[in-house]
Amino acid sequence: MNNLDLVKKYGTPLYHFDILDLKNRVEMMKEDQSDIGLCYAMKAGPALAKYIAPYVDRLEVCSPGEYEICVRSGIKPEQILVSGVNKTRESMTKILSYGGAKGCFSIESIEQYEILRDVAKEETRTDKLRCFVRLSSGNQFGVDKTVFEELCDKIISSDYLELIGIHYFSGTQKTLKKIESELTELAEYGFVLEEKFGFKFNLEYGPGLGIDYFQSDKNTEEITFRFGESSLKELMEIVERTGIRNSYSDITFEYGRYIAATCGKYFTGVADVKTNDGTNFAILDGGLHQITYYGSMAGMKVPFIDYISMRNDDSGSEKEKKYYVLAGSLCSVNDILVRKISLPQLDIGDTLCFNLAGAYSVTEGIALFLSRDLPAIVVRDEAGEDRLVREHTEINTFNGGYNG
Repeated sequence: MNNLDLVKKYGTPLYHFDILDLKNRVEMMKEDQSDIGLCYAMKAGPALAKYIAPYVDRLEVCSPGEYEICVRSGIKPEQILVSGVNKTRESMTKILSYGGAKGCFSIESIEQYEILRDVAKEETRTDKLRCFVRLSSGNQFGVDKTVFEELCDKIISSDYLELIGIHYFSGTQKTLKKIESELTELAEYGFVLEEKFGFKFNLEYGPGLGIDYFQSDKNTEEITFRFGESSLKELMEIVERTGIRNSYSDITFEYGRYIAATCGKYFTGVADVKTNDGTNFAILDGGLHQITYYGSMAGMKVPFIDYISMRNDDSGSEKEKKYYVLAGSLCSVNDILVRKISLPQLDIGDTLCFNLAGAYSVTEGIALFLSRDLPAIVVRDEAGEDRLVREHTEINTFNGGYNG
């Protein structure tokens, strides 16, 4: 089904995810890093978890809700890394009741160590819970090296927990220079840990490779996607230079945005068109509560957008082009998706397709603001068949008018 047919059948706003694209991207990544495991950070796109699970080694979940999604999706517990800064006895007990002890867990504080130790003891398990300790990069996540090594001692001495490695992630959209600096430090620290504790650790590392979401100043007419394949090859060159493989027994690289971004599109319709003091505004039936791009600078940068005429099947090539401000449906002056973009003259009912919307689009916006309905979600399977997996959903019941 082409873009026009999708919009005609399912309406807007609409998210569309192509699973074959997702599979091909993962296979490309695994080919380039064949001896390094691949973990999908589920927060980038929880709707994709069930589809990507067969193609990756591990999924990272950061909340009880994400774990529940994995359960409903039939994802095996042994494939899940339970991460996150807020672990409670209640949530960890529930995860163990699902068979979660077959997976692995990150520990980000002394408190989390005690929680996992206690719930494992209460389960009277014969198998120990396999644990990474998360090393902080200077923020609220993980612990510093002093506490890290203290936790390693505690886990090694525990009857209920098993130490398997180090977990490290400092952020997304990082430069290759930053990644090389981190891997160099981690390579050195791996030898320190081996000498201190007598065995090689495993490493779970998030490179945070970036996606180029925006048209460059030199490329506003000919829209092309730069998916970052060259960045992955350069990352593997960094792996060689740093010798990180020699420092750890097993390495897994964790990606979210870099895996998911290319497989998604967001369709939003033109609800109104007007000109104020010489500036053309297109009011869209979506908005920043449903689509965000990392680094957009409040709409100053222009993402890759396709124009879809709903009156006919042309691409707009015969229509005069104009500059528009693309504004959403929220009653906020901040609801600006793009502050200046050249498009064929827009008519009410036309549709714009925002590309590279596979990561974070469904979850990162302020979806409850103004009580507007959630967009529908359509998934295209590997055979090319489109299937509605979530209808347009009212959310006003979350925000007020409660009974009682």
